[in-house]
Amino acid sequence: MKKRMFAAALIISIALTGCSGVPDLSDEDNQIISQYIAGAVLNNSERYGHSFNYDKSVLNPTPKPTPKPDPVPSAKPGQDEKPGSSGAQGRPGTGSQGNSGGTGGRGTSSAKSVSPGELYNIPGINIKPLSVGTKKHISTDFSSISADNGKKLIVVSFLVKNNSNKAQKAAFVKKNINYSITIDGKSYGNAMLTIAEGDLLSFNEKIAAGGSKKGVLIFQADSSVKIKDVVVKAVKGNKETAFNIKK
Repeated sequence: MKKRMFAAALIISIALTGCSGVPDLSDEDNQIISQYIAGAVLNNSERYGHSFNYDKSVLNPTPKPTPKPDPVPSAKPGQDEKPGSSGAQGRPGTGSQGNSGGTGGRGTSSAKSVSPGELYNIPGINIKPLSVGTKKHISTDFSSISADNGKKLIVVSFLVKNNSNKAQKAAFVKKNINYSITIDGKSYGNAMLTIAEGDLLSFNEKIAAGGSKKGVLIFQADSSVKIKDVVVKAVKGNKETAFNIKK
């Protein structure tokens, strides 16, 4: 087999160098051509140790691309879209935004309106708003809470009362309740999570039978906002309750 392949290579080499249409080549060029032809012939032999090992599938013709289907038209605004809300959990003492997911302002809500007692669902514990005021700074035993530049703090006070005949734990912190505020019909976002004493976002107090504790919610609004027609909305899951606060 090898002899026949060498002979074929030699014949081809001689034929190429002897054709009148091929220019005269030097001995070195003829040797290079002969080695190339011999290598091409021997490459088809599996017994030749220096044959090229490559993927011969690349010699197959490239298949025609399959046309892509036309894209499905997207839904029009307001169709097949589920409403959602977003927010960020704040860090104690920073005056950052409080619980996410609260609703407020002029937007519609799918939550069911219930009483505060049903929303908090702690036997004997009742919560009602007391007052609303504004401050630029609030001092605490550990630090101070300051409004951002061009803003002021809106402080809403509540009374958390135990109407039962035994001590009760008002663990509002475990209730995952979101609070938002509207002033004169305009929404000013969610309550801030702070280190203020009685902050309802972290409220976890044991109240004696017939006793009460003070609670607060702190919001932020523009310095120019006038405090009137204040409504604080508390939302838990698909339930909500609204507190109308008088200044």
